Amino acid sequence: MKRGVLVILVIGIAVLLAGCPRVGGEPREGWRVGSQGIQMVIPPNLPPPRIYDDQPLELIVDMENLGAHDVGGPGDRIYLHGFDPNLITGIPLTGELMPLMEGKTQFGPGGIGTVSFQGVVRSLSFRNVDRLVQPLFVTSCYGYKTIASDTVCIDPDPFGRASEVKVCIPRSVSMGGTQAGPVSVSPVNVEASPGRTRFEITVNNVGRGDIFRPGGQYLQKCSPYSAAKLDFPDLDRVLVEEVSVGGTNILSSCRPLDSGYLRLTNGRGRMFCEFNNIRGSSAFTTSMTVILGYGYRDTVPREVTILRVT
Repeated sequence: MKRGVLVILVIGIAVLLAGCPRVGGEPREGWRVGSQGIQMVIPPNLPPPRIYDDQPLELIVDMENLGAHDVGGPGDRIYLHGFDPNLITGIPLTGELMPLMEGKTQFGPGGIGTVSFQGVVRSLSFRNVDRLVQPLFVTSCYGYKTIASDTVCIDPDPFGRASEVKVCIPRSVSMGGTQAGPVSVSPVNVEASPGRTRFEITVNNVGRGDIFRPGGQYLQKCSPYSAAKLDFPDLDRVLVEEVSVGGTNILSSCRPLDSGYLRLTNGRGRMFCEFNNIRGSSAFTTSMTVILGYGYRDTVPREVTILRVT
């Protein structure tokens, strides 16, 4: 009797667990959208608009990862700059490490984090002024990725018999427009010819910041305190990591790329890739995926007025 009751309890628990929603909620469709990576916000009174020269400068940066890639690696940092370093001291020239913030997924939003800066304000008496306005710039430097995917039509025989019923007709796709990152892939123009399909892929900077080559050395050059600055060869370059159609990587066919990098002009770049040696003669639909890697720099301004006490 006891064994029968135990079996019934086990079956009942299994049924209940099967009916429970997955931890974190049901997966959402169409979640990989948006044109931002890390959003930075300086609270209204941290620092207040006016402080006295016998008070410390305290600044808080609230952050949220609005994109789909994790941040918080060893080179991802936040910097406070723009002020007179002879007046405000104690701000680290190395910046502050960006906290680990996971990217959003189909189950929920991305992570949040906070960074704080505290500086010492020197007296204005040695300058013989009663007030001084100081600009404050908060700059983020971090590595990011964009993954864009959509369904495309492949027709190995686009000029075949007109009477043949085809499952699809090759046409441009939007790849979703934005893909949960400050760099987007959209549109992708599709041009079919016998045995080959050509793709014109447009890459856009849809954020408000600057794109630069990914990697630790470029993240260091992104620092406003670095003697070696990001220069023309470093800026507006995205690393094309993958272009695949139906699981086949066609990256080697893409032009024009410079050692794997695509250059953007006025926030936009184009590359042309080909899917060759298509088997069969019937049209079909399949997946297309583009993966881009890059560094990103964004700046938020604030201003504070320092008042003399004595």
